[in-house]
Amino acid sequence: MEVSSGSKGRLAAVRLTLVAAVVVAAAGLSFLHWLGAKPPGWYPPCGFHLATGLHCPGCGSARAVHAIVHGHVVESVGQNVLVVLALPFGVLWLVLLVVRMWRGGRFSASLPIGWAAWVALVVVVFAVVRNLPWWLCSALAPG
Repeated sequence: MEVSSGSKGRLAAVRLTLVAAVVVAAAGLSFLHWLGAKPPGWYPPCGFHLATGLHCPGCGSARAVHAIVHGHVVESVGQNVLVVLALPFGVLWLVLLVVRMWRGGRFSASLPIGWAAWVALVVVVFAVVRNLPWWLCSALAPG
């Protein structure tokens, strides 16, 4: 079976886009590393935290990624343990997506409904628990 020139052009465009996305991601991580070991003061504050005084599930995630880029995993866990635990799964999911698209498959970033429900439940429970006043719960708040 022969592939049409239109399909070849589409596949080439997809591959070029994927390569560009990997280059941009690598440049972003390199920039984070270049900023130095201490997170810069200009990292944007969380609007939810400013408005309510509570920590959203993403609070501390920028500092957590910054710490990971510098190899400070323990510090990263102290900023946002959910990001640290989810990062390997997110990277694996992105790699599988890129491989599928590189081979000519369609872009589909959706998760099966069961997985999406579990992810949503974990995020909501994490958001509630990290705002409780007890010692173990408050340890989940960003450092």
